[in-house]
Amino acid sequence: MRKLIRRALKSLDRLNHERLHNLVQELVKDNEQLEMVLSSIPVGVLVTGPDHRVIMINNPARRMLPLSCSDPVDQSAWEVIASADLSNFVRASLESDRGAPMRDFPIRHRDRDLILSCGILPLVNRGRIMGSLLYIEDVTDVRAEEARFKRAEGLASLTTMAAGVAHEIKNPLASMSIHLQLMRRQMHGECASPEELQESLEILEEETERLNNIVSDYLFAVRPQDSRPLPADINALITELVQFLRYEMEDAHVRVLALLDKSIPSIPLDEGAMKRALLNLIKNAITAMPEGGELRLQTRRDGDNVLIEVSDTGVGIPEELHGKIFEPYFTTRDTGSGLGLTVVYKVVREHGGDLHMDSQPGRGTTFRISIPVPQSERKLLSGGDS
Repeated sequence: MRKLIRRALKSLDRLNHERLHNLVQELVKDNEQLEMVLSSIPVGVLVTGPDHRVIMINNPARRMLPLSCSDPVDQSAWEVIASADLSNFVRASLESDRGAPMRDFPIRHRDRDLILSCGILPLVNRGRIMGSLLYIEDVTDVRAEEARFKRAEGLASLTTMAAGVAHEIKNPLASMSIHLQLMRRQMHGECASPEELQESLEILEEETERLNNIVSDYLFAVRPQDSRPLPADINALITELVQFLRYEMEDAHVRVLALLDKSIPSIPLDEGAMKRALLNLIKNAITAMPEGGELRLQTRRDGDNVLIEVSDTGVGIPEELHGKIFEPYFTTRDTGSGLGLTVVYKVVREHGGDLHMDSQPGRGTTFRISIPVPQSERKLLSGGDS
């Protein structure tokens, strides 16, 4: 149809009334078909021109969006949307000419609570932005189902962890019971000696500390954290941990290679929680190198994220165990609570980040933490462009 129109435009002055009428009819027919297609798809579509005024809006978008007027065509896109949050999102995205990824917005519309997922795509022709497309999807039922699944998953995880705690507590309790019985017999005159009592007391102290660690790890893993992340220097935090562990690493013959990018920005951190997570990763790395080796701690910028890598040259993790290592109480060691990596994963997710692992038996393991850079820092690093 486009080729037909171009040929007609070239010979427009030679078209008679009938041929011109037929051409207009074809254009009307094509436009009606386009509107029919757009109104038949289950998602909302709103198209704007280069001046950000509405050119086209399909019926699903009219139903889903809280509109401030009955006919939004030729109005500024953000002015026709009655939701303040969504309107601000649309305006900021359109004025930046960069588009925006899908984002959820809770909306109260027609006496219903909805969740609309909205994104914006620039419409580009021959390198020029000719307008934008607002894509709207009603994800209310999807998000409700995800929430139900998450609750069920959380309950199953909690049950598994509670069973794990019960199992882990048995061993120290059994040991404590045995030594209390020994102390009772010794104190009743059965060859009691200060040395033997001292040894039993030390074991009781160790097992009490072990119980405390099991319960502490469990509570940290299951309890929602009331954290308030503040801008922090991740390099300084890592340097502090290296100093804290330097004697332990020297005894284990572990060399530390710190590759800390000084140009990375501050990121919001709950420093206590992040220290705990990195401490778990570093201690795991030390344990994975029983004959010594190299521990590499690296930070770097990767787009809109800061990456933190903890790598060792240790024994590695078999491929068949890769999918299990973040499960509560899964461990390949004889000691430890089995909650270390569960805690790490929880901390990273609470910071809005991701955690990935690469490992090969005999060649070592790398844990990679990705934490998003705040929008304000992105603007500063890009020279303040908006």
